[in-house]
Amino acid sequence: MTICGVQMDGSLNDTRHAKITRAAWGAFYGFLMGTAFVWIAAFIDLWLHPDLPLGVNWQLFWTRLPLLALGMALIGAVTCWWNEAWTGLLSGAAAAAALALAVALFTSNDVTAGMKFIVLVFILIPFAAMMLPITWVIRWMVENHARSLQLNWSYGRIAGLILLALLLGSAGGYFMKMSGRQLEVTRYIHALLQGTNVEQSPISKVKGMSEHAQIPYKLYSAKSAFSTEGFDVRAEFEDGYVLKCTAVLYPGRPPYLTACSSEK
Repeated sequence: MTICGVQMDGSLNDTRHAKITRAAWGAFYGFLMGTAFVWIAAFIDLWLHPDLPLGVNWQLFWTRLPLLALGMALIGAVTCWWNEAWTGLLSGAAAAAALALAVALFTSNDVTAGMKFIVLVFILIPFAAMMLPITWVIRWMVENHARSLQLNWSYGRIAGLILLALLLGSAGGYFMKMSGRQLEVTRYIHALLQGTNVEQSPISKVKGMSEHAQIPYKLYSAKSAFSTEGFDVRAEFEDGYVLKCTAVLYPGRPPYLTACSSEK
């Protein structure tokens, strides 16, 4: 069985060389998608909200880049190693699910080893089913790459496939943007920091804040580690001063601060 009714390599003989070639191109397109995803996810909020002094979380960026770029390359290679489509799709989906769950579970210190194993086993199959569209796209790209080599304007067609891989990865990164609630809380903290009367601001009593009222800063926000309805916002000032605040936002109500602290 094949995706579009033909063998991936155009023949019935699936040699080792053909497998390696398919896997290499699968890894290439997977790498492009993963890399585009990480870059767009890192910068999308800066582009969408230029009025906010948002910063790039470079630590998260350099953690994600090798994991996702190389992880997607591995998924693409596994998916395209097999000439038979469903074997490749299911193998790639299983590899994607196992890789994603392993990274999510084994980088968490809040779950015991036994619970991690149980979660990995019981979530693997449904998560693999969710990964099937991604493996199908990579497989489709490699198949069309092989076909393009046999047609006129092959380089133009392959360039189009490369652009498509980058666009798809970028589209995934776009959905990593801040949610509306997270954006509202971030704007709230920014407004407090930019308030004309800093002494009346809820953050005025934080140690060192009064001396930093006019110093530029970068904002970083994330889901709160302590509140299901809250967000942690960190303001890093140019001189090294850091303000950390947690604000809660309930539906239909304005955000409010629950805690603030500083460090130098």
